[in-house]
Parts: sequence; C-alpha cells; structure tokens
Amino acid sequence: MPSFSIRIGGKVLPLPPGENSLGRNLDCWLTLDDELASRYHARFVVEQGGCFIEDLGSRNGTFLNEIRLKGKRPLRAGDRIRIGREVVTYLADGDSVESPEDDLKRTLAPGEDTRFPNLMGQLVAKSLRVGKVKDAERYALALNSQLATSDVALSHPAAQSCITCLLQLAERTSNGVWVDRVFRLFADQSWIADAEALNGIREALNRIPRVPGTALRDYEAKLRALEADGQELPPRLIQAIGELADAYGQS
Repeated sequence: MPSFSIRIGGKVLPLPPGENSLGRNLDCWLTLDDELASRYHARFVVEQGGCFIEDLGSRNGTFLNEIRLKGKRPLRAGDRIRIGREVVTYLADGDSVESPEDDLKRTLAPGEDTRFPNLMGQLVAKSLRVGKVKDAERYALALNSQLATSDVALSHPAAQSCITCLLQLAERTSNGVWVDRVFRLFADQSWIADAEALNGIREALNRIPRVPGTALRDYEAKLRALEADGQELPPRLIQAIGELADAYGQS
C-alpha cells in the first residue's frame, strides 16, 4: 500500500492504513486543541486505492481547500484541510520530509537509525517540563502511530521510548487513555511484559481511577493464547494483568 502523511503545525505525521479520526477527544488518532473542533470531527481513510477525508457530522464543518466538505472525498498532494483554526496539509506517497524532527518515515527495524524515537522521547519530556501538554501528546501520538504499524521487539529503543512517553503522559494528565494505548501496543505486538514494564505501568496507575477501552482485557486474552500455544511466560504474568483489568478496566 502506498504511504501517505500530513503536515500540521510544522510536524509531519504518517497516516496508518484504515480510519484515523481527528477531534478534541484524546482517543482520536490526532487530538486537536481547538474549541472549534468537535469531539470527533473528521477522519482520514487510508485504503489501497488512496487516501480520503470525511467529515463526521461536525458542528463547524471541515473545509477542503476552503470548500466545506460534504461526504467522503479523495485527497491529492498539497490539499489543505481546515478544522477550526487548524490547517492540515496532505502529502502524497513519496513526498519528502526535510526536518529531522518530522521524519516519521524513518524505519523502526532493529539495527536501523533510532534518532527519531529518541528525539520524540526528548520532545515529550521537554514539552511536559514547560507545561506544553498538548505538544507532548502530539509527539507521543506520532511515535505511537508509527510503532503501531511496525513489527519490533519490546527491547527496541523505539518501543521503550514510546512506552515511556505514553506513561509520562498518563502520570501527568491522570488519564487512563494513555495506559490503554500502552496495553494496545503490548496486545498487538504480542510483547511479554517484564517486571520493569509492569512497575512503570503500576506507577502511572496510582493516579488513574479507570482505564477506558478494551486493551487490558485484550492483552490478557493474548497472553492466554500464547500460553496455550506453548510459549513460556513469566510466573504470575497472566494473573497480574487480570488483576489490573479487574481493578482498572471497564466494568
């Protein structure tokens, strides 16, 4: 499938295959800090045949090249999408990304250049130190989106950087959405959580009453499936994840 990306606020984000929502809600693929944006405002749809933009019934509308969007429209390189005060530029397959900060096309394969995940981790930490939580969220989501479409080991620097970023945001915002994203990565990548990872998650959960989403239960189910297939797991890992799901997961 061709690769597509968008540019917003000086940053370039790759568009994963499937549906990628934009809006004020933290569980959107791209969270917009704009009161003119709806909770779920619009979405990019990446398919084999190309990339499309679709408004989700937003109150203030989505504008494609300054024309209010109706229905689902295909995108061409250079198209500008305006949502509230935010302007997103669509980049087609093969468009270059000049800024090292925005180089989201960098491979995450083991042994390859790891400057991108390291940089994202530094940017998240710096943004949180100066109180720019929304910037930190955007950097973390960029790395999370890249990692979600890659196949890497838990020990890879990109994986470690992403988990650290998400847990930092969970602790800072007391929002369980970030912990759900961590467990979604663990479930989708079939990672086996070690003691260090579990300790970091538990520390983040100290200030969080509930973790929305299904990732906790999905990870528990994945571990049971791996065990049934004969994979050796750390003692009590399934029990520990089940206890977390009981204590913090959706009822």
